Amino acid sequence: MVWTCYTAPVSTCLDAAESASTPGTDTKETDVAFNPTLGAGDEGKPKTTKTTRIEDDGKPVRTDDNTRPKANKPLESSSIRHTTVLFTTTSEPTIEPTTAVEVSVPSVVAGTADGKNGPGGGGGGGVSPGAVAGIAIATAIVGAAIAFFAAFMLFKRRRPSIHGHSESSTNFITKGEQPSYVQVSQLGPPPILAAAIPPSNRGVDLSDLSHSSDFLAGVLPPAADEHAVKSRVTAVFGQILQHVNDFYRDVHATLTPSMEHDLEKFGNSSVNLAEELDRSSMPTIAIKHALVGYLLSIVAPEAEQQSTLFPAEVAGLRQNERSFESPDGQAAYILYKRLAAHLHAPPTLSLRSRQSDIREAAEHFALTFFPWANPAYADQDKDDNLVDVINNALDLSLWLFGQPYLYEWVWEDVGRRGTVVSPGLVRVTDERGKMLDRPSKVVGVVVATS
Repeated sequence: MVWTCYTAPVSTCLDAAESASTPGTDTKETDVAFNPTLGAGDEGKPKTTKTTRIEDDGKPVRTDDNTRPKANKPLESSSIRHTTVLFTTTSEPTIEPTTAVEVSVPSVVAGTADGKNGPGGGGGGGVSPGAVAGIAIATAIVGAAIAFFAAFMLFKRRRPSIHGHSESSTNFITKGEQPSYVQVSQLGPPPILAAAIPPSNRGVDLSDLSHSSDFLAGVLPPAADEHAVKSRVTAVFGQILQHVNDFYRDVHATLTPSMEHDLEKFGNSSVNLAEELDRSSMPTIAIKHALVGYLLSIVAPEAEQQSTLFPAEVAGLRQNERSFESPDGQAAYILYKRLAAHLHAPPTLSLRSRQSDIREAAEHFALTFFPWANPAYADQDKDDNLVDVINNALDLSLWLFGQPYLYEWVWEDVGRRGTVVSPGLVRVTDERGKMLDRPSKVVGVVVATS
């Protein structure tokens, strides 16, 4: 009877073949040698199995020997160790044979069936465990390097180029089940195209934003034409001259040193105001010149903050604080000042403070020129009228500041021709904010002679 015993994972013996015992004979179990596991020092050595059985005549017969060379077939590793046990039946007179059974435990490292797979096997085709481990590690390193390089190239191709669009790829998306493709560009227009447009083509008509896509077209009021500008400037100058005609008269007055010092503040480099008042038969002409110049100076946005009535929050950047490094800097500043003038809404406290400053300026002028005052009017009436004139001049300055142009006042040095009683107004920029080669005249200079 032959039993096959499996020692792992649980020891189990199965009846592989049945052998009927001869009646009258005793059955005795033979000695079996087990090698279930590798012993110490046996690593890497192949095990052999020899099986011997006893014939009826008492002679041992060799039935299996796996030590004979066979075809070169790699040994297969198995986690299950098995042992074949052979039971024989013998008669008592027969000498009890000894059956040696060796268990074959395959080596972990695959080799050839001839048993020469170790370093000392003597064969040239075997591979040592160290060599196998080295080959495995090298293979893993090379595989990892190839995978990293492939991933790097893949992500590099998918990343959009920031230096240009000539190397960008176009994605194709299938449309339904049709074989045709729709070309879809997933990249925006190259930014270099916007920079390549000449500045002249990118300019905006600042005087008419209705044809522009800029949202400022719906915020800023329409620009005034030159006729409206001329009419408003002329009206304010007319009020100034009329104030002098109503509240001052042509009389000769003796000037004191203190009066001459005060008059210097109202004159300019082209006119010596004290001399004009002293020698002219019509001193009111010099007074008109002085009053117009004085009002324009205290309502100018470019004047010093301590000496101007123009709101500092509207003036913002003054001329010495602006820097136009780009060709469009002037146009940007014009849009800035238009927004500042349009959005200006002073609080009540600021308005009261401004009115106080305006009255102080009116009283200062009236006190300086009191020798030529018309006694037919009370000082209070004169001051109130001048306060209204100054308010109108300030409104004119704010209104011009909010226009899409830059303007300048022109004081012509007339010499012997006479005295300028109101300056001229010229426009120095075009509708795109560019400086004009030759200023455009809006209001002419008014000169009076005595």
